[in-house]
Amino acid sequence: MSVGIITIIIMVSLLFGTNIMIIIIDTATEMAFASSDFLIQKTSSFVDENKIMHVYGEVKNISDKAMINVVVKALFYNANGKALSEFQRSSELRTINPGTISPFEILYINTKTVNSVKDFQLSAVGTPIEKTKPTALKIHSDNSRLDILGFYYINGRIINAGPLKATDSSAIATLYDKDDKVIAIGRALAEPVNLLPDGQAAFGLVATQKLQTYKVKSYSLIADSNEYISLPIFSSK
Repeated sequence: MSVGIITIIIMVSLLFGTNIMIIIIDTATEMAFASSDFLIQKTSSFVDENKIMHVYGEVKNISDKAMINVVVKALFYNANGKALSEFQRSSELRTINPGTISPFEILYINTKTVNSVKDFQLSAVGTPIEKTKPTALKIHSDNSRLDILGFYYINGRIINAGPLKATDSSAIATLYDKDDKVIAIGRALAEPVNLLPDGQAAFGLVATQKLQTYKVKSYSLIADSNEYISLPIFSSK
């Protein structure tokens, strides 16, 4: 392993329903990796109408340094323990400060073998940096709703309280079920995307996974830009 790259692995198992696959990680499994630099938590998964498996969760930075280039990987196995495929995806946040979390979503896109998936391994890798990202953005949730088509909408505002322009600003929503598991993610750019100091921008995001959105009981929002990040806010339905 190269210097500066941190890796953890968590084994998880899948329970199969009619059209939905669910992952369960108990508290003991999570605590076993508490001394590592990342903790993967609140995971769930499901298979959509197009036979794409979505794996959701949060990756928490429990080190004393900020992490960039964080990538979550998944190795998928069949019932005999044979590796089927490996997929990976960057965390939603560009920088994960110490003690903070980022949602993630991994897609299993091999529709021919998705029904053979029985378990998988999750791992996270990242590069530590010396400076944390300033929390100079503020985010507000104005309203949210589930429409009759199954789309979940969240509208709100981002405010730049920092001394520099906030560029490439976006809002990220993490949606949770009654068990506090991540079941969907929504993303949207701010309008305008670049915020001057004391500037304000609106956002409107939508979670489109109709097999998931009816289960939403709460959500969190976080704003991210190249220069700054916000503290997360939480809202119940």
